[in-house]
Amino acid sequence: MARPLDQEKRTAILDAALRIIASQGLGATTSLMAKEAGVSTGSLFTYFPDKLTLLNQLYLHIKSEVASALLEGFPLQKNIREKSFHVWQSYIRWACANPEKRSTLQQLSVSRSVTEQTRRQSSDMFDAVNQMLAELGKSDSGRSVAFVTAVMASLAETTVDFSLSEPENTENYTRDGFQMFWQGLGF
Repeated sequence: MARPLDQEKRTAILDAALRIIASQGLGATTSLMAKEAGVSTGSLFTYFPDKLTLLNQLYLHIKSEVASALLEGFPLQKNIREKSFHVWQSYIRWACANPEKRSTLQQLSVSRSVTEQTRRQSSDMFDAVNQMLAELGKSDSGRSVAFVTAVMASLAETTVDFSLSEPENTENYTRDGFQMFWQGLGF
């Protein structure tokens, strides 16, 4: 009978892959990731049969953490502006506290290695956020939810960049960035 896989070892491999990708990009080798995790390459492939599987699982691992950050204390009964600001502020806080995870997530998000199935799985983690974005999209009949999402993400990433370079101004950048987003929607 096969021995059950060790969850701590699996997490160590994901964390090592995250650090290596953040510093060296998606082209980094699995042998380097295994070495960083303190396991053999063979052990890495026991947990993840190939690099593609590892990258997809890493994407879900990070997205799960982002979803938890955004949904913690999500104000379901509040108005759309308060919901939107909660998501905005929660993401800025998470990204500023986790620059390596943010960098790795950015790389994975634009990678063709992350499958559509994995992206759908990830999207399911953000149900309340997706509903909020759909509500924002409905606020103007000609506005696409995908467009609103992309604009929000772009402005949030700019806000994070400025916050990381000037941490003492994070609160101002968070507030001002959100105000620009909100005014851009015409509210």
